Amino acid sequence: MEYPKLNPIEAFPVEHEGQRVICLRDPNRVSEKVMLISPETVFIISLFDGINSREEIQAKCEERFGERVPSEEMEQLINQLDDALFLDSKKFKEYNNKIVEDFHSSIIRPSSQAGLSYPEDIVELNSWFQKFFDEARDSDTYVRPVGTLKGLISPHIDFTRGSHLYAKAYRELHEGCEADTYIIFGTSHYAEVDNPFILTRKSFETPLGISDTNNELIDSLVRDCNWDLFDGEIAHRTEHSIEFQVAFLQYVLREKKNYKIVPILCNSFYNLVQEGKSPLEDKRISLFLESLSKIISELGDRAFIIAGVDMAHVGPKFGDRDKVDDITLRKIKERDINSLEYTERLDAEGFYRSVEEEKDWRKICGLSSIYATLNTLQAKRGVLLGYDQALEPDTDSVVTFASLGFYS
Repeated sequence: MEYPKLNPIEAFPVEHEGQRVICLRDPNRVSEKVMLISPETVFIISLFDGINSREEIQAKCEERFGERVPSEEMEQLINQLDDALFLDSKKFKEYNNKIVEDFHSSIIRPSSQAGLSYPEDIVELNSWFQKFFDEARDSDTYVRPVGTLKGLISPHIDFTRGSHLYAKAYRELHEGCEADTYIIFGTSHYAEVDNPFILTRKSFETPLGISDTNNELIDSLVRDCNWDLFDGEIAHRTEHSIEFQVAFLQYVLREKKNYKIVPILCNSFYNLVQEGKSPLEDKRISLFLESLSKIISELGDRAFIIAGVDMAHVGPKFGDRDKVDDITLRKIKERDINSLEYTERLDAEGFYRSVEEEKDWRKICGLSSIYATLNTLQAKRGVLLGYDQALEPDTDSVVTFASLGFYS
């Protein structure tokens, strides 16, 4: 491979055998492999852009480190990356094409997280959920807010760190809801398309069963919108933000009559934030939200909205130079609470501007999902049910998350 080209991969620092190394993994999970490399090797593979030749890469490494990377070591590194399916190569393309073909030919979106983020065994998974709700109940004095529950904001962080706030969100739903259509906005972390809202007709499967998708509602959206709402659908294959909500929903509604879901991945608003524009200035975003809002209004109490989101992502793991310290944590919390106050008031533009004005310094990965929720909810007020920060000592980074209920 004369001009090696690296696929989009995640790279973040970890401790391994007492040393700080860089972990590489495929966010789209075409490859399930991980690689640990030295910080110096990060510079080398950063030159794998499909433009630099091996000779040019070696010359730039000699300029950077004062010595040339031997050809045999370069060959070994390229082969390791290719074997891990981290390079844009024939091997990767053949493997990826088979995955895409299998995904599109199935009417079911199978779980990508069972056995990885939560148990595959149904008894064990039920036990997990029961424990989550028991711990949430024992941790505070619960008084259910007045009004009819119309929607939720729930975390999408891993269950082990976010269990208490998942439970605080979904116990609201457990207390009673007449809806039979659950519209789930999930953050799209890795979609490589321009489509602001990515749909799928596939039903979602977890160890707790299969939740069918409301394709009639999706048909209505397709008729109203003049672009391909399924562009980037492959992103649904491994995205966890919706799957985690479906699993909790299945547990809470296990004794409920038939219901259907509408899974919607929300793409990044990064460009709009950088340009200082409102999302509604994008005609596709405004048309989609207007169409969905009309459908939800017609469904009335039959419709329910869930946003699977996290808040801030700050620290070296997320590309920041500085480590997170107590001062940073306090600043993040102050900004998060400020944003969530707009959310409680159902002020979509206020929430968006609270992020846009700082050019998304906090990297709010739930920005688009929360914005879509606030623009389509048929509710009068929101109530913050809980907020927390998950500090990662190994990476000196933090993820924050919250739960909210919305009531008529």
